[in-house]
Amino acid sequence: MPAEWNERTVAHLLRRVGFSATQEDIKFYLGLGKEKSIDYLLNYEAIDDSEVEKIIEQSKLNLEKLIGIAVEWLIRMVYTKRPLQEKMTLFWHGHFATAFYKVNEARLMRNQISMLRRLALGNFEQLLLEVSKDPAMILWLDNNTNTKGNPNENYARELLELFSMGVGTYTEEDVKEVARAFTGWTVNRRNNYAFTFDERKHDFGQKTILGQTGPFNGDDVVRIVAAQEATSRFIPKKLFEFFVYPSPKSSTIDRLSQTYKSSNYSIKEVMRAILTSEEFYSQKAFYALVKSPIEYVVGTLRMLKAKLATGNAGELGLRDIFTTLSAQGQILYSPPSVKGWDPGLAWINTATLLERYNYANSLVTNRSQRGSSIDPKALLAGAEVQTSKQVVDYFLKLLGIYDADETTRNQLKKYLEQNDDGTKGKFTLNHETIDKKIRGLIHLILSLPDYQLN
Repeated sequence: MPAEWNERTVAHLLRRVGFSATQEDIKFYLGLGKEKSIDYLLNYEAIDDSEVEKIIEQSKLNLEKLIGIAVEWLIRMVYTKRPLQEKMTLFWHGHFATAFYKVNEARLMRNQISMLRRLALGNFEQLLLEVSKDPAMILWLDNNTNTKGNPNENYARELLELFSMGVGTYTEEDVKEVARAFTGWTVNRRNNYAFTFDERKHDFGQKTILGQTGPFNGDDVVRIVAAQEATSRFIPKKLFEFFVYPSPKSSTIDRLSQTYKSSNYSIKEVMRAILTSEEFYSQKAFYALVKSPIEYVVGTLRMLKAKLATGNAGELGLRDIFTTLSAQGQILYSPPSVKGWDPGLAWINTATLLERYNYANSLVTNRSQRGSSIDPKALLAGAEVQTSKQVVDYFLKLLGIYDADETTRNQLKKYLEQNDDGTKGKFTLNHETIDKKIRGLIHLILSLPDYQLN
């Protein structure tokens, strides 16, 4: 039975394809309807996102430093009108995991992310080819040391295992032959680390890769790999698990695999199939994922319409966000290994959960002009709420929690009605309670178990 197109469904869609949404966003997509909403999200090139560029320019970031490029990306996530583009870029960053701590060149890392953003919903073969030629990736997986007679297998192995086909779909001999095909794919350090094909270091000999034989080079490998049945299942499955829920049925992946093949490896069409599927809107999918630190922090900033200071104060304030993301376990441009970040409950432990609570507290209590802050009075503008119940329901919905049980709602109500000495009182919405009680209520909601779910 098709899911009803209502506020709860739209909020679910926008949590998954982006970083949560304001009530205005939800109203906009609710009015578009399901089919037009998905088209709008997928065809983001038509959406004017120039305002983000202005904000970045005003922030005067040092893009030669890790903190600068990380803050730049955070600004994009918070303010973008193209949520799926940034969410896809984050997905590919975790998939083709490359880290600053080894590459050690902010410009190369930033260029890689720009490339992933540009090709986020494009043809997978083209994406894989550009990743293979990407200077940051070449340095990260040591293909600059991959030469004829002395092949380095690092990139070849990860290309097959993590980037395209998955474990158990190739042989060790395939890895060796793929490494030979990528010999001579390097960077020119004297030319700003530009990709270079060094013929002197390339092995032009015959190679047998995944059952095919020829004098293959890297381009040929990418063509062969993109066409594999294993790739047609591995990539859609990983996309499905990132955007919907873990461990989908084989029949679901069969269907997505067919879409991958029939659309000439189009990521956009695979995503369209995912976002229009019954599985995506099933009860199993709702709140089935744990928010990553990026999703938690950026989603909170978006839904609460947080003010981010620009200029020098902005960078200082956003440094605080960079610091909390690090403590929560996710630093942009620095996945922990070539496997990227572990999803799900791996995000949650006593230390990282406490850091989420502390971040929520610092955001809602900040009344200064430095960094990020919220305006509870502005959040209530136009809202027809007065009673404690109405206020609780309003902020639960504003923060994307549509399924809170009565016990949770009653506890939040009790907090609003409680006097400073702990006795029961009567809640009145006024200037004092907006600045104190409403801030406290928001903090409590941001700390709920429900709010940690996506």
